[in-house]
Amino acid sequence: MVNFFTFLTAKSWRANLFALLLGAMLTLAFAPFGVYPLAVLSLAGLLGLWLNTDRWRAFRLGWFFGVGLFSTGVYWIYISVHDVGDVPMIFSVIITGALIAFLALYPAFVGYCLSRFFPTTTNLKLRYAFPTLWTLGEYFRSQILSGFPWLLVGYSQTYSPLKGWAPIFSVFGITLFVAATSGTLVNAVLKYRQSQYFAAYVNLFVIFLIWMSGAMLNLQTYTRAEGAAIKVALVQGNIAQSIKWSPEHVNESLQTYANLTEPLFGKDKLVIWPEAAVPLPIQEAQSYIEGLDAKARKSGTQLFVGIPIQATDGNGYYNTISTLGDSHQVYLKRILVPFGEYVPVPGVFTKFFDFLHVPLSMMMPGNPVQKPLTAGNINIQPAICSEVTYPELMRTSDPTIGLLLTITNDAWFGRSIAQAQHLQMAAMRAIEFQRPLLFASNDGITAIIGSDGVVQDAAPTHQAYVLQGKVQPRKGLTPWMVTGLNPLIIIMLFMLFAARHSERTARKVAQQPITDNEKGLQQT
Repeated sequence: MVNFFTFLTAKSWRANLFALLLGAMLTLAFAPFGVYPLAVLSLAGLLGLWLNTDRWRAFRLGWFFGVGLFSTGVYWIYISVHDVGDVPMIFSVIITGALIAFLALYPAFVGYCLSRFFPTTTNLKLRYAFPTLWTLGEYFRSQILSGFPWLLVGYSQTYSPLKGWAPIFSVFGITLFVAATSGTLVNAVLKYRQSQYFAAYVNLFVIFLIWMSGAMLNLQTYTRAEGAAIKVALVQGNIAQSIKWSPEHVNESLQTYANLTEPLFGKDKLVIWPEAAVPLPIQEAQSYIEGLDAKARKSGTQLFVGIPIQATDGNGYYNTISTLGDSHQVYLKRILVPFGEYVPVPGVFTKFFDFLHVPLSMMMPGNPVQKPLTAGNINIQPAICSEVTYPELMRTSDPTIGLLLTITNDAWFGRSIAQAQHLQMAAMRAIEFQRPLLFASNDGITAIIGSDGVVQDAAPTHQAYVLQGKVQPRKGLTPWMVTGLNPLIIIMLFMLFAARHSERTARKVAQQPITDNEKGLQQT
């Protein structure tokens, strides 16, 4: 392995290309491919490239890795901008390329920090510093500029033994364990090459413990079934994004959802429509909503509808879930998509998008803290579209939450891998909460996810469909719901301090003068 990496790094272009390919390989670990061991191998390969290199070379290699990952993993941004947003091709390429180049800076900075603060190849650099810095890089990516928590390494393990750690440390904890596995694997190979066979086997045993403990934790339940299972129906209207907001097709959209829902009244306890299923502000669809509300109330069905609501001052809109039937409640989307739902720095970007003739939304965020929605005596934790990808946003310490709900309009992604990625991230939320999750989409993937993160049933994509099933509400608290990121932060701080201490010790040893006896032993 050492000779192989020496060959790769002999020329910069060769190392850059390999880093690019490693990043692209990481995409295969995520849905819809799901080859989750590739996450370990991809990070191990990148770490091998980062060994014994200067900080700026590590920065460059990390950037190429990021370009490989995000160009293959979020290429669908181009579809959203060009095919759906109708932005000219050249500008769509520039916008997508700029986003990929920016996101690639995160692994680049991880490489820089690793080589800058941990230049010596020690055991703890590989097993502690690397996984901690990588996890912090992903955490900051999920926070800065509204955050982009897509393709966090932990999401690739939704169906691996490591998912057992999710109810304790969330997806970020799983990222830490994946990166720790990669670092320990590299350490094992180095020890083997140095003929330190016992140390190599110890490292392999550590990997075994990490994964076996995750598998055992999958048997641990923190929540309990509460009440009887309820019948649910998720309505997938399959309205093309190109006509969804067209005034000429509004009645067609309204009629499609009304026709699909009519047979469900009185048969299903809970009926879910996807994000913006009603492409009109609620103020303009009053008679339509009142008719649905009367049917829901009369039949005993609770109807959850994705519909925008105009602000009282008329200067913007909220993206909402509004409930009809026995109770009337509203959930307002809290985190908006930059450029898709709002414009950051309006004075600069508004003129640019006006020049491109791109229609801009005037969405407003809801309050950061909102009450759960209810269906009868069941409390439901809601999310709209990308919100389900934010673990801390979704986290609540309310033990009475029975179900999780996400409504979305993934038609923005076209026929790409984004829909499967989105569903995988929602499944991780179900695992963290140990509660079932209902995932209602306009054209797919509409699904019912069990409390173990396994998809119980899913609607066929890109066709009108009603997905019916039963879900069992659960109550209780997982460790993640109680403590959040606090335990993980403490663990990572310990790992960083230990790795830093190891680095300083290694430097002191390297700076000590060699005695005559040691010179003789070296010559021997």
